[in-house]
Amino acid sequence: MMSRLKTLALAILLLPFMACTEGKPPQAQDWSTATGAEAYERLWWKAIQNGDFKSAEWRLASMYTLTTSAGIKDRQQAMQYFQSLGVTRVDLGELEIKPHGVDMVVTYLATVQTKSSAMPQRFYMTTVWQEDKKGWMAITHSEVPAT
Repeated sequence: MMSRLKTLALAILLLPFMACTEGKPPQAQDWSTATGAEAYERLWWKAIQNGDFKSAEWRLASMYTLTTSAGIKDRQQAMQYFQSLGVTRVDLGELEIKPHGVDMVVTYLATVQTKSSAMPQRFYMTTVWQEDKKGWMAITHSEVPAT
């Protein structure tokens, strides 16, 4: 009887550890399964990194505006800018999402590696996403070099 109690007590003590096993990482999201502004932002940069400029451009509103240290660009000029970067990697950190009506404001610190830069560069970035009948569309994006 005593050994059964010891075995039961041991099983109860070990039960939480058996339940805490390492799970699978989340499956990669795509545009149709994305569930929020963070996912849209990450998917957009993934498209740029993968050279899928058609998908990236499709997510930009017709009145999209890009602001960089080089100036203000419209949608077409922005796509030329992103294509010219030759992005090989983008890491997003310190990401914050602020909902405002039908808009989502996404701010973050991005570390961007391009084919032409020896070292990654850091930028403070802000993108405003707006819900549209076609899904979520970026209406503006700004990036400022982080010092």
